Amino acid sequence: MDLGLFLQIFLNGLMIGGIYALIASGFTLILGVIQVFNFAQGQFYMLGAFIAIAVVTNLGLPYPVAILIALVATALLGAALYFGVIQFTTRSGFFNTMLVTVAFGTVVAQSAMVSFGSREAVLPPVVPGTLSFGGVTIPNGKLVVIAGAVVVMVALHLFMKTRIGVSMLAAAENRDVASLQGINPKRVFWVTMSVGCGLCGIAGALVVPVLAASGTMGSTIFIKALLVVLVGGTGSMSGALLAAFIVGIAESYAFHFFGHLGLLVIFVL
Repeated sequence: MDLGLFLQIFLNGLMIGGIYALIASGFTLILGVIQVFNFAQGQFYMLGAFIAIAVVTNLGLPYPVAILIALVATALLGAALYFGVIQFTTRSGFFNTMLVTVAFGTVVAQSAMVSFGSREAVLPPVVPGTLSFGGVTIPNGKLVVIAGAVVVMVALHLFMKTRIGVSMLAAAENRDVASLQGINPKRVFWVTMSVGCGLCGIAGALVVPVLAASGTMGSTIFIKALLVVLVGGTGSMSGALLAAFIVGIAESYAFHFFGHLGLLVIFVL
């Protein structure tokens, strides 16, 4: 393998890892703060992708606006899921709440299959052309995905330093002590659900100019996000971020050498 191909595969891994990082961060945040194992996490990723496509192709709005709308829509849907169901089922225990997210995710996935079938949709390149350096040629669209993922992760880091972000971290550490310190658990929980689901939505919106959207993409990405969380450590945001890029880069090289068996190789490792 020459250096150019090696670097190209590495950059592909960075792009994949950036998407995994956003989804795994949202999942880890929800699990750590609300103690909800959100099986519907991948479906918010799918919804974000299709919302972005609909906004650009049907409404004719610019792609950056589509990203923002996908973020807001999935965040609001996450809040609606919390207020409509999860705030009541958490009193019944972890398992019952998990079943609710399974049911919700199944409804969304099946609705997508009925609406779109096996068809795939993709946006035209947002930034057409390629960038060549050091023998490496990479589409500009992939660079946009990498840059977008980095910007969102930096924004998330800054958000977690705000008052509500610190409250979320405090609730994740010990919700009883957080309540004694005057932190409103209900407010923290619905904001956490919104942020966690919004991260998935923006990940889906970022990736559609590069990867095709389909009704099954949510289930596929969720399996990989679980792998990232297991590698990074349950409840660890920094671990999830690091593991996301490790898994993404490893998957990129494994796919090059082993094709569709690459994911199996990653699980074995």
